[in-house]
Amino acid sequence: MALLALLIALVIEHYYHKDTGDARAKVSHRNWFSRYQAKMLEWFGDQSWNKGWVSQALLLVAPAFIIYWIFAWYEHDGWFHGGFLTSALMLVLAVAILVVCLGPESPRKSLRAYYKARADHQDQTAFEAAREFTGAATADSIEELDLQVSRTIFKKAQTRYFAVVLWFMLLGPAGALLYRLTNWYLDNQVASGEDTDSGEPAATEPSNEQGFAYKLNLILEWIPARISALAYLLAGDMSAGVKKIKSDFFDFDKDGLSFVQEAGEASLGFYEADDKRGPSRWALKLMERAAVIIFALVALMSLLGLGFY
Repeated sequence: MALLALLIALVIEHYYHKDTGDARAKVSHRNWFSRYQAKMLEWFGDQSWNKGWVSQALLLVAPAFIIYWIFAWYEHDGWFHGGFLTSALMLVLAVAILVVCLGPESPRKSLRAYYKARADHQDQTAFEAAREFTGAATADSIEELDLQVSRTIFKKAQTRYFAVVLWFMLLGPAGALLYRLTNWYLDNQVASGEDTDSGEPAATEPSNEQGFAYKLNLILEWIPARISALAYLLAGDMSAGVKKIKSDFFDFDKDGLSFVQEAGEASLGFYEADDKRGPSRWALKLMERAAVIIFALVALMSLLGLGFY
């Protein structure tokens, strides 16, 4: 059922990517999480026990635990007693969670305005479109801007798709939801200015409130980052990629997104020097080839019954 749920969710993704409206962003964006976070603060913010890591556990772990309990009940009793109807409801729930966690759009769609501006030689428009995608404030040249875009492609693909899909296959819908909630939480921290650009809490010794989510995210990023890095090596320049990441591959303190970015950049190899568009188009192609490898791995895991879902 896991592979079927994933295929259905990807078909829905493809449908929404054809839509020019903002329907996709309404269900798969950190704005949704922001509303959920505000509601939790309204309900429990005044409670004396709702402080530090307990507050973050309630915010991030509790929803994933509820989803885990529902699917654990289904695996233990629901499938036998509920039959086809219960199985269909569980499939719908799994697809719904994936739809919420994936996206809100592919890097290629996010960069349409950027590439159109580059093609029309509208550098200022290209800078604005790239700034919205990367979050970087400035760039000294269009070449540096395109390098920032290529680096961000690897990070966006990881948080929006690769890590979500891998945790879905490893731990089921609860794993995908827990990863995405921690990712959205750190995005909100960065947006509010409480964290550094890397997503790490700005303080030298982070508070419990910030540190719990950050450390949980480090744990959740570690496994999918290594799998994605291997996919980039297989899809690109393996010798350059291995040389770049081999010393950090088993480093548990290495930030997962930075590791994926380094693996992707190194695996680009030597893109055509006379291509004035820069490395970002090659980064997109490499990311899409790595996606094929990851989804093939996920299909194999499902067929072999690997993972807890």
